Amino acid sequence: MDHAWISIVAAVGAFFVSALSIYLGYRLFLAGATGEFKFKASMSGGSVGFESVAPGLAFAFFGAGLAFWALYRLLAH
Repeated sequence: MDHAWISIVAAVGAFFVSALSIYLGYRLFLAGATGEFKFKASMSGGSVGFESVAPGLAFAFFGAGLAFWALYRLLAH
């Protein structure tokens, strides 16, 4: 029973952080923040990379990825 509560609290926390990241990314995008940003991530079987993406979009993509991961972890258990 305790493991289920820990998973739920972790997922809610991850959703909060992802929503905050998406919001802050949106605000950066609206503010017109520019700058070079390079990001590359690899997982088993594939990789993804962003190059010269506006920092606001990078924040938003990070938040969306975190929300997807939290939802996957919550539904997988």
